[in-house]
Amino acid sequence: MTKAAWRTIEPVIEESLSRAGIDLVELQYRKENEEQFFRVFIDREDGVDLELCTRASRLVKPLVDEEDLYYDHFEVSSPGIDRVLRKDRDFVRFAGEKVSVKMVKQYEGPDKIVGILNETTDQYIEVGTEAEIKTLPREMVSVVRLHPDL
Repeated sequence: MTKAAWRTIEPVIEESLSRAGIDLVELQYRKENEEQFFRVFIDREDGVDLELCTRASRLVKPLVDEEDLYYDHFEVSSPGIDRVLRKDRDFVRFAGEKVSVKMVKQYEGPDKIVGILNETTDQYIEVGTEAEIKTLPREMVSVVRLHPDL
């Protein structure tokens, strides 16, 4: 799939799921062990179950097939307990939760920060660690994930 095709299909999938009350968390289109996977990660305030995955699959699969995108495996699932936070609404929803923030190599500081997600703006993400409150420039943040306490 080309970048152009990806940019075209993601908003279509997101809109279709949104009309059904389902949040699109992430799309993945990647090769693993010589097979092509198309994964759709979804969420909803009250959680994800098999019925919701089935509904989402029935909404999304025809859209993907219409674009004639090749895949060996098509999967719809929850993002898991260590879900990635990407969208502004994710940062609002999970404020006060423990997160793990991975920084880009150019960041002058630790490459991984674990703490409580506080305020988030377009310019920065604020994370409270045991020692201090860190204000992290968004352009230096590589990935933010929920951090499960296991």
